[in-house]
Amino acid sequence: MRIERVILSLLLFFTPDTDTMHTKTTMNDPSCKVGLFLFPTIFIGEDILSLVHFDFYQGGSRLMFNPLGPSLELVWDFIAMIISFVLVLLLVQINAAIEKSGKLSTIVTRKVIHTFAAPVWMVSWLLFSGGLFSRWLAMIVPLLFVLQFLAIGTGRVENEDFVRSMSRSGDPKELLGGTLYYATIMVIFGILWFYVPPGGNVAQASPIAIIALACLAGGDGLADVIGRKYGGERKFGIGGSEKTIAGAFGMFIGSLLFSIVLLLIFSLVVSSFVVADIFVPLLIISIVVTIVEFLTPKGYDNISIPIAAVITMILLPYIIPTWAFPLLTL
Repeated sequence: MRIERVILSLLLFFTPDTDTMHTKTTMNDPSCKVGLFLFPTIFIGEDILSLVHFDFYQGGSRLMFNPLGPSLELVWDFIAMIISFVLVLLLVQINAAIEKSGKLSTIVTRKVIHTFAAPVWMVSWLLFSGGLFSRWLAMIVPLLFVLQFLAIGTGRVENEDFVRSMSRSGDPKELLGGTLYYATIMVIFGILWFYVPPGGNVAQASPIAIIALACLAGGDGLADVIGRKYGGERKFGIGGSEKTIAGAFGMFIGSLLFSIVLLLIFSLVVSSFVVADIFVPLLIISIVVTIVEFLTPKGYDNISIPIAAVITMILLPYIIPTWAFPLLTL
């Protein structure tokens, strides 16, 4: 019956009427003031509903997704961590299989993983309860990849799938460069800027990590793809990098587009993530990271892009007073 718990909880999680959810909602709690908001046409027997324990706090208090109940919060977060790891690992393994079949080149599979690994991982944050240990368990996912990249790159472990799908040359040592930087940035930024603070107070939610990693993943990913296809022979760059005007345009569009899409997803549970209200800041951030990416020496854009995004967001309150998100959620 655990399957019913998860399915019903997902239904509740994506209910359209979240603005009125402000008290603890549990079928077995007679003191609750708000009922379960199911889709109007759905009727489910009380015997199944009694299995569901779904804590959802909003309106400045705690937001929590936990089908197992508050007493098993840590257990659910551990399950969420496993789901998160499997999702990212599937992305890598599927691309490795496609590359091995010859249907796509290593260049394409690398960029697919680069473009979607961080976004897939961040969306999985919504599975966590928002409790004290949520961010730390979520950070285990990229940390495991950091350790694996180190092991493969130093020759301690062999993994042909990882090397073929995430390196240009097929040399395992290549994973110690930009690939390792990417995963390390995910760990650091997730620790400092997991979207809600310990306790899950959505009033203190911050989009800093979401936007910074969206620029790194979507912006840098599209920059390379569009630059290779439409950039032509005229290239610029510092320290061995090869940039094009078309690639810079791809960087801007990718950063803006991925930031908007991810914020729209998170706005399902964080009411302050209103894209229309922060569209101008997103434009500014996208322009800044585009310029920084264009000027970054070869091999360091996975570091410079997210750092530039964070610095811009730290300075934004002095430029746009309506930008009022916390600087840290740690």
